[in-house]
Amino acid sequence: MPKVGLVFPRTRYPSGDFPLGITLLAAYIRRELGYEVVVCDSTFDPRVSLFSEFYDREKPDIIGIGMSTLMLGEGITAARMAKERGLPVFVGGPHPTISPDEMMELDCVDAVVMGEGEVTVAELLPVMLSGDIRPVAGAKVKTADGTILVGPARAVIPDLSTLPFPAWDTIDMERYIGAWGQLDCHKPGLRGVNLVASRGCPFTCSFCQPVLDSLFGHKLRLSTPARVVDEILELKRQLNIEAFWFTDDTFTLNKKWVMEFCQILMDREVNMVWGCTTRANLIAPELMETMAAAGLRKIGIGMESATERIREGVYDKGITSGAIDATVHAARKWGVKVLLFLMLGAPSETRREMLETVEAATRLPAQEASFSIFVPIPGTTLHQNMVQQGYTMSSDYTDYDYYARRPFESDISRKELRMLQRWAYFRFYSHPYRWRSVARNASTLRGVLSMGRKALRLVPSGTSERLARDFGVSSTVSGSERSFRRGGSHRAAEGSPP
Repeated sequence: MPKVGLVFPRTRYPSGDFPLGITLLAAYIRRELGYEVVVCDSTFDPRVSLFSEFYDREKPDIIGIGMSTLMLGEGITAARMAKERGLPVFVGGPHPTISPDEMMELDCVDAVVMGEGEVTVAELLPVMLSGDIRPVAGAKVKTADGTILVGPARAVIPDLSTLPFPAWDTIDMERYIGAWGQLDCHKPGLRGVNLVASRGCPFTCSFCQPVLDSLFGHKLRLSTPARVVDEILELKRQLNIEAFWFTDDTFTLNKKWVMEFCQILMDREVNMVWGCTTRANLIAPELMETMAAAGLRKIGIGMESATERIREGVYDKGITSGAIDATVHAARKWGVKVLLFLMLGAPSETRREMLETVEAATRLPAQEASFSIFVPIPGTTLHQNMVQQGYTMSSDYTDYDYYARRPFESDISRKELRMLQRWAYFRFYSHPYRWRSVARNASTLRGVLSMGRKALRLVPSGTSERLARDFGVSSTVSGSERSFRRGGSHRAAEGSPP
């Protein structure tokens, strides 16, 4: 029986967000092909040597590596280590999907999976393992003489309910549950996991599209409400979870689906608390009331910026300040906590506009905020627009880090932007409205550790590394990722954190 090794090369910012895509792919390969699947997950062990140790211990027949732009350096290092052992390598995920030609130029990559991966990988694996290379829909494949065969585009999976549950046994789920903190503002220390019920997004935000369309299509597709509840109950049976969080971009887009889901939760007496992300203009008060009755305790909404010039003129968000205010106040009425997603440092954004965003977020009765540094992801409309406007984008992919870096220069330096980001967090969480929530988190060990993991993203590099060691939380970044350049080489030595 062939053995497939799947690699998830995340080495920064450990969290409770387990790799849904990798574990779902593992389950699909098992079901459709009957192959053995093993997973190398570097989230909690960021040593570059982890990859070579995994290959030598597990002795897989083929390697698949999933990666975003931020994981690119480690992903390519993992691919090179596999190739040194004579293993065929395929890659997939957001970055290979938007830059397949770049990936195929690497001598350590034999195939690129573009977009939704389950069906494509199930067809690709027998082709690569047999050596009888031929075109595969949804992929680019390299023959022995270096010829690249391009398969036709692959249609998306129409019914997500046909997919299996993720293969939770392939990773250390207890470690993820211990680090999970999505509902800390409700109750610290809950045993929770992330879920996804849908794929696809019909909106046109310039910082996401058309990359999301390339991955999952423009049309929203959903599992059935009953299938999602089955998965929740199976997680409860296997892992004793108490809470869950939907990572779907627009969870409440289909109101009828959400109402049915809530009714099934109540009818089957699931009795868990949960949360989701959505758009502020897609969750009416009556819908929120029903969701709260079914256990909803937190929502995440994209505020992005308080100024219309940036939110609409740059980000093309399509949401008014009035809708954001109304949703946050409605959530407060129904006892639902709110997480605001915001970005600082958009092209042409002034210091005054960033401070206006910080003050507007601070005034709202929201419990949490995430102030990211604006990063134009390659392939997005905003990235393309900035290049056309004359911005020079860094070729160092470690600069595409929305926690700590950015890949372009502006009138506001990277150092000042980081200071503004730290000020934003201080201003937001020092407001008296949030004292009780902060105190509640600080009252438990898991709450303190959760706050520590988030704080490590904001402190200077040397301090971050020292605190990570002291608290037993890794924040190390390998030298291979730091040194990676577009088309260049990369080292396997360890470096310093961001």
